[in-house]
This record gives sequence, C-alpha cells and structure tokens, in this order.
Amino acid sequence: MEVARTRIASREEGIAEMFAIVSTYRAKIGEEDAIIALHEDWQRNQGLKGYLSWQLFRKSQAPRDFLAIAQFESEELARAATNDLKRDAWYDRLLSLTEGGTVHTDYMRVWQLQ
Repeated sequence: MEVARTRIASREEGIAEMFAIVSTYRAKIGEEDAIIALHEDWQRNQGLKGYLSWQLFRKSQAPRDFLAIAQFESEELARAATNDLKRDAWYDRLLSLTEGGTVHTDYMRVWQLQ
C-alpha cells in the first residue's frame, strides 16, 4: 500500500521540466556518412555543454533522412545552446551537407514513463 501512495504522490507532483528541440534534415546524395561523422566530431570536441542528451536517428526506409533530438533542462538552456550552435562553424558544415537546410521544432515534456 505504501508503494502505491508513493507513485500517486509522484504523479501529483509532476515531472521535472525538460525541453527538446527536434530537427529534421535530408542529406545530400552521398553525404549520409559525413553527417554522422560530423555529430561524432561534435561529441569528441564539444561535449554536451548544456545538453542533457543529443541523439541522431536515421530513417530506415529513407537513409538520407535524419532526425536529431536534443534535450535540455529548460527552454532557456535550449535557446542559449541553439543560438550558440547557429554561430558555430559546425552548423555551417551541417547545412552544407543537407538539401534544404534543417527544420527545428520545439517540444516540452508533458509525460514520462517511469
């Protein structure tokens, strides 16, 4: 019975704020591996610096299509990281590898399986 009360209390308290930026882009023909390598380079040289996590997904049926999910503790940290990224040569290189640039969509976490 005590366990059930703890779970209910946790739900009532809510979950910690988390903000995510989901980006989609399509690689130019032959540049798929360069996009992956570019993200690996970021990890080696920049690290998370304000990010909780950053993941890159590749579409199974369309391997030129990528989905990146960057998670932050708050919207403010997400905005700061995005602004810093867009001034970085890394971002210019990413754009040069894509068709039509990137599309960014902002999300706020409202539920989480625990």
